[in-house]
Amino acid sequence: MSDIPPMPCGDVFLAPESGLADTYSRLSSADNPHQRGKDFEKLLRRAFELAHFIVELDPGMALPRQTDLAVRYGERQYLLECKWQQAKADIDVLGTVHDRLRRVSSHVVGVIVSVSGFTTTLIDEVGRERSRPVLLMDHADVLAVLRDPASLPGLLQSKQERLVTHGRVHLGGGAVQGLRRPARELPASDLMLCGRDGDALPYMFVPGGFTSAVFAISVTDVDWSFGRGRGVCLDMPVQARSTEDLVGLLHTLDELGLTSHRPTWALQQLGSSWFGIGAPALIEALDEAPQRTAALDEPHHSEQLVYCDTALDGLYTLTASISAPPLPGEVSSEDEQAGRRAVSQCRLSFQLPGTPLDTTALQHLRERFGVTTNAYFRPLEATAVRVTWLDQQPVEPLATVVELDPITGTKFVVGLVIRDHYSANGDHAVLTGWPLELQDSGFLVCTLAHHHPVDQPPERYWLEAIHSTSTSDLTVTTIQANW
Repeated sequence: MSDIPPMPCGDVFLAPESGLADTYSRLSSADNPHQRGKDFEKLLRRAFELAHFIVELDPGMALPRQTDLAVRYGERQYLLECKWQQAKADIDVLGTVHDRLRRVSSHVVGVIVSVSGFTTTLIDEVGRERSRPVLLMDHADVLAVLRDPASLPGLLQSKQERLVTHGRVHLGGGAVQGLRRPARELPASDLMLCGRDGDALPYMFVPGGFTSAVFAISVTDVDWSFGRGRGVCLDMPVQARSTEDLVGLLHTLDELGLTSHRPTWALQQLGSSWFGIGAPALIEALDEAPQRTAALDEPHHSEQLVYCDTALDGLYTLTASISAPPLPGEVSSEDEQAGRRAVSQCRLSFQLPGTPLDTTALQHLRERFGVTTNAYFRPLEATAVRVTWLDQQPVEPLATVVELDPITGTKFVVGLVIRDHYSANGDHAVLTGWPLELQDSGFLVCTLAHHHPVDQPPERYWLEAIHSTSTSDLTVTTIQANW
């Protein structure tokens, strides 16, 4: 391991609860670069041990050359080359690793750990040479695994999947080599949002705010099945660091058969929201963020995505915090200039009828999109769906949800978007039994119990009931209306 000058402490961001991360910080300001290199190697070794790898220090498996670490996790084996030097790791380091890999079994995978990062030349070459994969871990990757060593198996698996299958080199700092938006189309919604003038809208601006709720066209009841017991939930933190990662996640869900034609979503801002139906409409709204937020008087520094869809006989929610686009006149980063915004706290939360015997789709999702932590099925504590009956409160629609009958060609109104008149600025709800999660939602989405043709509007609409269920992150709500 090369001697290095001290690395400024400000370059290391600590997790207060992580002793390994704290040690990493102290190494950054160590006076003896050579000793720091040795201590860094031991620190990585301990992280792999805590992640339940079998670790060998300074192994002879690549003789006559020597490598820093050899680790094994089940049938997966890795050779690690650790670098902490002032300059970024360049192509000569990759050549050294390839030399060592040629002397070991073909199923051993190389890993280069470089705190200072990698040159573009090295990254491009790694992306091209996929027959003998070499995985890259930078400072952000190191910090992430020191904070949470249990994420190591999933992190390495995700990096290898992206490299071998897609030719992409993913780094913890968010740099993705060869990232291209998939050309395939996501399922278009079979429902239309129509404004008061009857024109179709890809999505609509509505009053709103930050709430832990998402509206659905219908709530899937995972208790509605034969046999005893209750449904289960499953949570997956997802490694999405940019809006392009978020788009990739939507495509991954579709490629694994985990999407429908009727996902519902909202992008929540401070005092405002945008609501839509269908994944293509969400991507359009993400791309149009500068135009969407330009008219806001005081836009928040971030917006919250809430998303719901059905899959595996149940449902799932997706949440993420997305940085706001730069205001006019602000200096923007290269990512922002390319239309990419930072994403954090991205999570999938499933609610299923029970623990599936075949978890292949979920395993593929973990492997393909960087779910690096263990996932557990947990039983629901109570009945999945709660129903509250309302006393025919009259409503006035802001927009309608329209479905085309494929047989007759008739357009039917199947739902409404209305203003929320039933929550008083976060205070107690006006109506008895009104879900607390809907406070400050600003708008409501209703499903009509009886449909009617678009050209035959009724005299009035009213509310009948609220159907709601909860994942770990959101309350999924369907408000039933009638006429």
